[in-house]
Amino acid sequence: MTGAPPPNAAAITTSGFAPSSPLESAILTTLGPGAYTAVVSGVGGVTGVGIIEVFEVDKPEIPLLNISTRGQVLTGNDVMIGGFIIQGDSPQTVTVRARGPSLVPFGITNALMDPVLELFNGATPVASNDDWQAQTVPADVAAIQASGFAPADTREAVIRITLPPGAYTAIVRGKNGGTGVGIIEAFAE
Repeated sequence: MTGAPPPNAAAITTSGFAPSSPLESAILTTLGPGAYTAVVSGVGGVTGVGIIEVFEVDKPEIPLLNISTRGQVLTGNDVMIGGFIIQGDSPQTVTVRARGPSLVPFGITNALMDPVLELFNGATPVASNDDWQAQTVPADVAAIQASGFAPADTREAVIRITLPPGAYTAIVRGKNGGTGVGIIEAFAE
């Protein structure tokens, strides 16, 4: 929480989700149904790696249905990483997408042209995908298309999978070391 503490600083602290550094920011608010965008920027134009986290605090019975992040996908330690947690006692079907080429019509001229998607549980690989229709079994292609989450470009990647409760990490890389702007999305079904 940079600058003056927000008026609900005590509520942020008691929620258990307060940042561990006074240089980090936090917002605790009640939102109605809809789509929202959070933007992270460095104070004074400083750049670096940052994390946006979203937690449902007061109504866990109403789950978050989707989260996505757009950012620069580079190489090495500067790939795009997104995470999500499946809570409860039952498995959950999720669709995770990595997009790049489909951003070009929206004015993103430096889009990641061939994203590769990997899904992990801790350090254990769970699934991976590249050029989604070429690597996805036909039954899953049909299910992905029926869900409405099919990528717009065949070079994009998607994983549709039923997972047990736990924490998962999705990593987006550029095929053959490619770089550019990409989007990683996770949808609960």
